[in-house]
Amino acid sequence: MASIVLKDRKLTVSALTLGDLRKLEAALLGVEQRVEKGFGSMLSLVPVIHASLSKLHPEITLEELEQMLDLKSFAEVLDRVLEVSGLKRSAPLTPESSSAGESQPADE
Repeated sequence: MASIVLKDRKLTVSALTLGDLRKLEAALLGVEQRVEKGFGSMLSLVPVIHASLSKLHPEITLEELEQMLDLKSFAEVLDRVLEVSGLKRSAPLTPESSSAGESQPADE
C-alpha cells in the first residue's frame, strides 16, 4: 500500500488482486498504448485507479475520482497503482539486481 494526496485528501492505494486484474484486463492492455492513443486511453485507465483506491475508500465514486485527477496526478497515481500491484518496477534494475539466479549452475 502507498499513500497519495489528491485535492488535499490523503488516500491509500491498494494492490490489485488477480480478480481485479481479470476484470480490468481490457483497460490494462491499453497501458502500453496510452502514448499512441492519447486522452481516450487515459480515460479508459481511470477504472484501474478507482479499483485500487476504492478498496480502502469505497465512498469515492468513479465520477468523483475523475474530478480529483488532473494530467499530472493521473500519471503519478497510475504509476503508484501499477508499482503497488507488481505491474511496474519501482526502481530501475542495476547489474547486481538483474541477475535472478546464481552465476553457475547449482549442480556443479
